Amino acid sequence: MGALRSRANANWVVAFSGGKDSTAALKVLLAAYRHSGLQALNLTVIYCDTGVENPVLDLYVKSALERISEELKELGPTFKTQILKAPVQDRYFVRVIGRGYPPPTNSFRWCTTGLRIRPVSHFIEAQNPKNTVVVLGLRRSESQQRDRTLNDAPGGRWQKQREGNKDYDLFLPILDLGVPEVWDTIFWLSKPRSIDPTALQDLYRDASGECPVIRAPQAPPCASGRFGCWTCTVVRQDRSAKKLIEAGYSKLQPYFEFRAWLSEIRNDPVMRWPKRRNGAAGMGPFTLDARREILERLNQLEVATRTEILDSEERGAIAGLWRLDHYPRLAFRDV
Repeated sequence: MGALRSRANANWVVAFSGGKDSTAALKVLLAAYRHSGLQALNLTVIYCDTGVENPVLDLYVKSALERISEELKELGPTFKTQILKAPVQDRYFVRVIGRGYPPPTNSFRWCTTGLRIRPVSHFIEAQNPKNTVVVLGLRRSESQQRDRTLNDAPGGRWQKQREGNKDYDLFLPILDLGVPEVWDTIFWLSKPRSIDPTALQDLYRDASGECPVIRAPQAPPCASGRFGCWTCTVVRQDRSAKKLIEAGYSKLQPYFEFRAWLSEIRNDPVMRWPKRRNGAAGMGPFTLDARREILERLNQLEVATRTEILDSEERGAIAGLWRLDHYPRLAFRDV
């Protein structure tokens, strides 16, 4: 409550991914507002749609956001939700199929900045960064690297984030909560009532293979479920998707197989230019034939899953990039 009162006139932005930590952070903030005595607050709940999120979680989050948006209207016109998306030229398949980018790895992790960080940064820049507080569901003990970063930064729950030549405040309301306390927060705090704690818990249980019925002190429930992009090739194997498939989410199987194939062809020299675009030695972008094959398989995936993965704007951008690389537009449907 003290944090809200001290920055009552700020633009508060909750970075919501739909996972347990961002859900707990949102619930803590709304509970604090209800007991703060404040009559109004400028608050926006944002979700960054990468276009390649795990389809099960993406459906859950977007459905929850619709309900949250309606519920927030009860608090006043300054409470709202917003879905952010990268500009078309930065989207995953525009880069892979259009420009020939190889799928990301730990040493070439081009996706995070374009798909997640930059859209949020642009949103914050439009909000007056000096008067903006971004609420994140970061916690200690999630990873050694994160602990080092948090321990090196003074300020505890209050941190500074610098983007270019501007900075803004971060507030970390669940910084010192363990996993059991996170789940207690999600179940015990009632608002937003639009979020179904049991549905979220079931997703984590299915993704991690853990049953949360008994909370053993050394084995907190739902601790290892990790959701991410279904195309992610940074990890060797998408364990959360595999566990969800085993738990009965069979519609994820075609995505899982596509991702495995994409990972297989990534370092195939036959699929890559022999030089980089700048002329340097080493494997370059995917060849045009490889990009056409990826597109054809993606079209098949859309048919198999009855979903739209590439929209018309993205297909048009890819067609334009292919023309730059002297490839005919023929392979496209509905462009």
